[in-house]
Amino acid sequence: MELAQFLVLKQQYKPNKTEVLFIADGMPVNERYFYLKNSNIYRAVKTAYSQVFGEFKTDDEFLEFFKEMGCYFDSLTNEPIKHMPPAEQRKARQQGVESLAHRIAEMQPRLIIISLKVIEKFAREAINLSGVDMVEHIAVTPFPVKSMVNVNNCINGVVAALRTVEWDV
Repeated sequence: MELAQFLVLKQQYKPNKTEVLFIADGMPVNERYFYLKNSNIYRAVKTAYSQVFGEFKTDDEFLEFFKEMGCYFDSLTNEPIKHMPPAEQRKARQQGVESLAHRIAEMQPRLIIISLKVIEKFAREAINLSGVDMVEHIAVTPFPVKSMVNVNNCINGVVAALRTVEWDV
């Protein structure tokens, strides 16, 4: 799948009003992606939402609910960076701050969940630069890879963050 196809797919799931913004690192370098319903972060977020809102019969039902609730999954950079050396990753993340700040300013989310601790500094810089003052809570979770501890900490972090917001469900 080409990067442009990932960006089109992401836009299809963008809600009219963003209540919850998930910020990940960069776009995928392979065929694993949140909106393709086949990535670790997708499974962890779906599990967390199931714990808070109840079970979903299908992946499509979950993604529809996710969008209807005003939830959106974005990334710090609109390019794949996982394959880059660490110094280039940091540079790409820094270059993504201003663009992310503009998107945050447009979306005006109430809750922001940063889905990778290493990007927290950059994401917070973008949040501050956005000038958005209606964010009720910012949470940072580990990315759900490498160990079940990370997976469970991600799920528990998303659950805790979701419970900080009043929902009209």
